[in-house]
Amino acid sequence: MNLKLHYNVASTYSQKVLLAFFEKGVEFTPVSISLFDPAARAEYQKLYPLAKIPLLTGEEIFIPESTIIIEFLEDEFPHSGTKLIPDEKTAARRVRFKDRVTDLYLNNPVAEIFFDSLKPKEQRNPEAVAKARNTIDVAYGYMEESLSKNPLAGSTEFNMADCAAFAPLFYAQKIHPFAQHKHINAYFGRLMARPSVTRLMVELLPALEKFNSK
Repeated sequence: MNLKLHYNVASTYSQKVLLAFFEKGVEFTPVSISLFDPAARAEYQKLYPLAKIPLLTGEEIFIPESTIIIEFLEDEFPHSGTKLIPDEKTAARRVRFKDRVTDLYLNNPVAEIFFDSLKPKEQRNPEAVAKARNTIDVAYGYMEESLSKNPLAGSTEFNMADCAAFAPLFYAQKIHPFAQHKHINAYFGRLMARPSVTRLMVELLPALEKFNSK
C-alpha cells in the first residue's frame, strides 16, 4: 500500500499523525507542504481545496483530518506496532473522548495563542487570547486529574490520545507553561522519552530553528 502523507512537521496535527505512523511502524512517503508559501499553497489546493494538513493519499485513498487518518491506520494495520485504539468498545470510546478533548480544548487554543503572537501588535486579539488561556487552564485541570489516576499514560500505555497530546504540550511549554501541574509535567517527560518522539524531534527541531531564524 503506497501511502503519501501530506504534512508540515511544525503543524501540531501533522505531528499527531507522524507519531501514529512511527508507533505503528507503517511506511509512508512524506510530502512536506508549506502553506505559508502562496505558490505551494495554491498547488496543494489543486489536490485539496480546503488546504488543510495532514492529508493521507494513495490508490483510492483520500483521508483528511488527523483522527480519521489514525482510525484508518488502526483499521488497516491492526497488528502492527502500538495499538492506538483499543478493541474493547468502552476503552476505545474513552480514548476517542480524550483525543477530542485534547484537540478541541488544548491544541486549538494553543494554536490560537501562537498564531495571534505572529500578528502585528495592532492586529492582535487579546480577548481571544484570554479566552484561549482560560480554555487551556480548564483542559489542564482535566488532564491533571485524569493523569493522577494513570501513572502509566505515555509510557507502557500509549494510544491515539497520547499522539494528540504531545504537540500542544510541546508548544505550551512556552506559550502557556504547565510545570506547576506535576502529573502533566511527569506525563510530558514520559512522552519525550518515547522512541517515536525522539524520531519526530530529529525533523522538528531543525524546522523550528529555521522558522525562528526568519
